[in-house]
Amino acid sequence: MASDQTPAGTDGEKTAGPLAKRGKRSQTVSLVLLAGAGAAALGLGRIDLSQREEDVLIYADAEACAAAGVRSEEDCRRDHARAVATYQGAAPRYASESDCERHHGAGHCLSGGRVPTLLAGQAQPRMAAFLIGRRPEQGIEPQPLFEHEPKAERHGSAGYCTGSGARIVTSSGGRASTARVASSAVHKASFGGFGATGRSFSSGSSSHGSASG
Repeated sequence: MASDQTPAGTDGEKTAGPLAKRGKRSQTVSLVLLAGAGAAALGLGRIDLSQREEDVLIYADAEACAAAGVRSEEDCRRDHARAVATYQGAAPRYASESDCERHHGAGHCLSGGRVPTLLAGQAQPRMAAFLIGRRPEQGIEPQPLFEHEPKAERHGSAGYCTGSGARIVTSSGGRASTARVASSAVHKASFGGFGATGRSFSSGSSSHGSASG
């Protein structure tokens, strides 16, 4: 992959600044999952709060993670590298860059020569951050996160989304360095990690769709 294909989460100059400024502010977050599968699944529903939750950390890059001091620098660099390694397979796929930006926001998507040859004619969002467990013993596999700024939703709904269709947002619409999310939204290492094929999205859809086969 050419240098300009590098996930945004690996480019501290592009992403570390805004997130780093908020890196030590913990905010109340809620996880929103798609109410149904398929490209037509536009409805969103809050998850059942009775589900088991996990404490997770969200950072723009390894440097921001290490600077927060919650996990060791070694953990941060290793887990960030793992998230980057799964980025290509986990990132959602869209028919065009405009379709991608409709869901992830202007300037947050890649297409053309900036995506691998196997994705020719498609687009996918940049990696904006990565998610890890607060403690190594949680066994949560590091995951790439993507900007979530759908045009179809009201202002203030921006946040992050995972490649599997889960959203992580704060009550104020801002970023968070810590969060509590449902166990169903994070992938445990014992189950093989994130590693699934990226999801495909139909033209004109601003929601997560069915997994590509």
